[in-house]
Amino acid sequence: MGYSEKAAKWVLSFPLLLFWVVMVVFPAGYAIYLSLHDVSMGQGMSSFSGFGNYLEILRDADFWHSIGFTLKFALITTVIELVLGFLLALLFNRSFPGKRPLLSMVLLPIMVAPSLMGIMFRLILNENNGVATYFLSLLHIQVNLFDPDLVVPLMIVLDIIQWVPFTFLIIYSGLQGVDPGLYEAASVDGASYWRTVVQIILPVIAPIFFIAAFLRGIDAFRTFDVIYVLTNGGPGNVTKTASIYIYEAAFKSGQIGQAASASVIVAVFLLLLIPFFVKRLSK
Repeated sequence: MGYSEKAAKWVLSFPLLLFWVVMVVFPAGYAIYLSLHDVSMGQGMSSFSGFGNYLEILRDADFWHSIGFTLKFALITTVIELVLGFLLALLFNRSFPGKRPLLSMVLLPIMVAPSLMGIMFRLILNENNGVATYFLSLLHIQVNLFDPDLVVPLMIVLDIIQWVPFTFLIIYSGLQGVDPGLYEAASVDGASYWRTVVQIILPVIAPIFFIAAFLRGIDAFRTFDVIYVLTNGGPGNVTKTASIYIYEAAFKSGQIGQAASASVIVAVFLLLLIPFFVKRLSK
């Protein structure tokens, strides 16, 4: 490889490397730096505290509650969204009248900002004049957004409504790439439709499934805006996610160092999941 070719590669790679350093390396490094210092809002940088902030976070029961709720929320929503997205993809993988306008309607929720979706959902479930609340009251069903027994299922339903189109779009694109000859071969062998799906189609699009699960799972774990707009992490701390915990530690309690420590712990946890998905995708 000549000097000019090497120089060209570096020149072409430089914008991406610069972006990665500015948007990933520097913020991550600065977060680690803050986590090792006693930093408070309005007081600036204080003394070096070592792993004191990490020990404080790891001893906080509220932090572990937020991690537990976030894991449960991410797992439930991701599994349901994958199943519903797959079923929708199977439906739209066929030709039927009105397919294009219906496809646009299915994809509509993903085009709405999560915070705006949260506001819309809150208005619909408003105790005094919400549309859904009114119709449910006609059936003598009372819905209170801040009922501890209902708030988590409501958050899950809202997340499903918004993000099923995302998993559907990924899986649908995978189905579009399946060789039509596989369907024909299965039909010749007398296989039923669902047997074809389970034994032929699913193994073929398994990598697409893992990609959808990885992207959606990571995003669900980072959920902040919808839940914060709707419940502010309440009632109490019932719906407090890890992201809300970090936000409150930084901007309500003013403990920047502890918030940075919590964010580093969460980031490390998510990074530990990446080798698992990479290994599965490489098979």
